[in-house]
Amino acid sequence: MAPADRRPARLKDVAAAAGVSKTTASRILNGDTENFGKETCARVKETASRLGWRRNLLIDGMQKGRSKTVGVMIPPHDSFWVGVLAGIHITLAEADYLPITIWIGDCREFPEFNDDDTAGVEQINRLLDRRVDGLILWPSFAVAYYDHYRELIERRVPVVSIDHRLPDEVHADSIETDELAGATCVAEHLIGLGHKQIACFGARETEWQGWSVRRRQLFEEAVASRGGSVVRSWKTNESGSDGLEVAKQVLTSSPRPTAVFAVSDHQARILYRAAADLGLRVPKDVSIVGYADLDFADELSPPLTTMRQQPIEIGRQAAQAVLERQADEASMATGRVISVRPELVVRASTSRP
Repeated sequence: MAPADRRPARLKDVAAAAGVSKTTASRILNGDTENFGKETCARVKETASRLGWRRNLLIDGMQKGRSKTVGVMIPPHDSFWVGVLAGIHITLAEADYLPITIWIGDCREFPEFNDDDTAGVEQINRLLDRRVDGLILWPSFAVAYYDHYRELIERRVPVVSIDHRLPDEVHADSIETDELAGATCVAEHLIGLGHKQIACFGARETEWQGWSVRRRQLFEEAVASRGGSVVRSWKTNESGSDGLEVAKQVLTSSPRPTAVFAVSDHQARILYRAAADLGLRVPKDVSIVGYADLDFADELSPPLTTMRQQPIEIGRQAAQAVLERQADEASMATGRVISVRPELVVRASTSRP
């Protein structure tokens, strides 16, 4: 017996089996059912299902000039970015778009392009060669993107960056945490507890970590504007390799701070280790506030007081911005900054001095 023909069903096969023209079958299977009888539509759909016909989205994309794909250049580095990815995927799936998620490295360290941005540019090219309908970038990829923005503007490819503001001429949207609200909230919490000597433990302040700079500066301004308390700031080197050393400098400075604001939960965890090495107790000797509410924050000892970001909502907003620009190309003439407000989660790492 000859082997069964396993060739995928084609549109003309569906049309022939249903007794309609290829044009009629195409229109019905693409959702145009108002101009045909219910019986005809049902027969075409039943035939397509029975034959195992599937729409060829590659052909559709060539015909319509849309691939229905969005390049998502974000690694699942920690629980914040996993949440961002979840929000992006949920929103794109609801709109029948497919995210193509890529990154470089093994996710154990931040991928960065301080010395050589070749890897980032190559990844961008891989997505552009596949004719994605939009790009969503995390900060370091956004920096690598600078060299390509003119090409993308000409091709009407919308771009959205997360936690990184691109220059005005790039005409890209930026989705970020409301840093002013977050800094204000932390300052009010610590000052309200009665802390007068406050420190800020910053992260590396590279080109692609602009959020770290804004978070520190806005916190300094928030403390200064309320009077009565003094804030001093430290930051790590550009590679972040001296974090523990700097954390110990913060905790042994004179006068020693009674509270420290860490610009991320990662920095807060380093402070916990430094405090333990120095024999300091949290919060009896020093209160610590983090930022992000990562998945380990409530498992630290004591559980960490932190600003909870809204990663799923940030991801949703990023995906929605791409979809909106797809629907209205006129919106690509300018860039927007969309802020998502964080909330303070008070746990056991802060107390009165």
